[in-house]
Amino acid sequence: MSPSAPVSYPDFPPLTKAPSPTSVVKRLYLCRHGQTSANASGVLQGSGIDQPLNEEGTLQAERLRDRLATVPCDIVISSQLQRARQTAQLVHQKHQSVPFLEVAELAEISWGDWEGTVPNGESPLEVEKRSVQAVYDLLDRPESNLIIVIHGRLLRIIMSSLFYRSLSRMSEFVHHNTCINVVDVIVEKDHGKLDKGPPLNTSLDTLSTFARTPSGNRVLDDNVKIQPETSAKIEGAFNRPRKSDGPETWVAHPKQFTFVPVVLDSIDHLPEVER
Repeated sequence: MSPSAPVSYPDFPPLTKAPSPTSVVKRLYLCRHGQTSANASGVLQGSGIDQPLNEEGTLQAERLRDRLATVPCDIVISSQLQRARQTAQLVHQKHQSVPFLEVAELAEISWGDWEGTVPNGESPLEVEKRSVQAVYDLLDRPESNLIIVIHGRLLRIIMSSLFYRSLSRMSEFVHHNTCINVVDVIVEKDHGKLDKGPPLNTSLDTLSTFARTPSGNRVLDDNVKIQPETSAKIEGAFNRPRKSDGPETWVAHPKQFTFVPVVLDSIDHLPEVER
């Protein structure tokens, strides 16, 4: 990828209309960090590997910065890992008047022995518990437009949990480096209307940018190539969220939030990337 002249991008779809006078709508821009040397080499990279962006990743992040330069933004958020922080800092260059926040709970999953740095990793349910709660905490803040730069497997976990109240759909979400997922959040302020709870959001197949088939790399990070025999060994640990008789989620989702998928895995700022 090489630097290019400024590009004019189409607007993202308009904000979802609030369904009632007692509800408000917030918008999340959930993004993945730029490429690192580990990504480029196909090395599994969880929270135990804290590499900076490589040259390609920096260019990707600059493209992301320019793509998000004109969107409404009230806060820029990242994990504390270098690759996410550096990407978010570049995005923040176009929104310098708003706060910049690092959230430890938004770190990537620990792959444990598989990344060679931690004796034992995290389960998807453990990651869901810390990260999805962090998202709800962010939604309780006063900001309405949040740009959040995080990680590939983390995005799969968060979005499966928010949209389906379950981690059983993790592998249906594909995330390129510096992709953008636009998610609108309807927040019902009148809790007296919440007895039945919001409907689950399962209309993802209507999105033109949604991967209609599961990721070709079902188990690991989308940058990582693995052999079939290795995949079989770790399928149970990282792709299935639970034991056969266990829960599919560890999160008690608050009823006042309804998540509306708007755009998933948008990479129109990376025209040379093939889907």
